[in-house]
Amino acid sequence: MNDAYKDYSYLIDLLAKGDVALLEEAENIIDDFPKGIDSFIQRHWITNAIDCGSIESVKWILSRKVDLSFRNDEGYTPILSAINRELSDKHEIIQLLIENGAPINKKGINDWTPLHMAAVCEDIEAMKILVANGADLTIRTEIDDCATPLEEAEMLNKQKSVEYLLHITRQGC
Repeated sequence: MNDAYKDYSYLIDLLAKGDVALLEEAENIIDDFPKGIDSFIQRHWITNAIDCGSIESVKWILSRKVDLSFRNDEGYTPILSAINRELSDKHEIIQLLIENGAPINKKGINDWTPLHMAAVCEDIEAMKILVANGADLTIRTEIDDCATPLEEAEMLNKQKSVEYLLHITRQGC
């Protein structure tokens, strides 16, 4: 087993556990943790924490003032990664990312903003958080159908999202 894999595997386990003392210990012995990119699959440590870490791990990494303005090679921004998180705390993580400076309208995969992705996923709670924090409902993709989040939801027949976005548009947020 090579060192990059051993370090990666060890840190992924730590992120899942969320033991702050162990995370701080790892910070002192492993290069580029938590502000950099892991040397095994080349992902930002914050993305790894969002994907599979505990909320305590995400909070700890955010306390280290990591860069949240990136779009990784897979096309994901930190907020886009959080929208895809499969754990029940994903909405809290979306809010934490926004509070810590993650760009709310940064485009990623499919040229979608976080609001586009939340609309396509029919994640009404994520849409509420994004809109409450200034997500732009008028941003269009620059590929495919050049659609706003509402238009994207309409094209993909995401009726709950369409209803929510129409309601927001009529209410003026």
